[in-house]
Amino acid sequence: MKKTYYLAMMLCAMILLLAANSALSEDAMLAADVDGAIWMQSSSDEKRAFLYGAGSAFVLEYYIRTKHDEKPSKFIQGWVDVFKDQTWSQVEMAVNEYYMKNPDKMNEHVFHAMWYNMIKPNLKD
Repeated sequence: MKKTYYLAMMLCAMILLLAANSALSEDAMLAADVDGAIWMQSSSDEKRAFLYGAGSAFVLEYYIRTKHDEKPSKFIQGWVDVFKDQTWSQVEMAVNEYYMKNPDKMNEHVFHAMWYNMIKPNLKD
């Protein structure tokens, strides 16, 4: 229980720090939804920070739900199952490759692209 509490507090602190930092930049406020155009313009460090932040939140939700005998959403379960053995670099490259092969889908949100092209096709039923 203490471990979950500390993880939740750490995640909240990270979110508050990111929100405070984002509030300082007008561009960051306008770019709340990360689509392919924003993704491809971002540095590798920014992409990995995005993935790490999202992944941390998703895995925290997964563990909290499973600890309380609740079933995680298909997206959360899929994220954990599909990306558990991959590095952030591999996930970043997969997203990069998707947008490079599909330049007409630059307006598609990163999570949408990941769900339909990486997670959903690999879900275990």
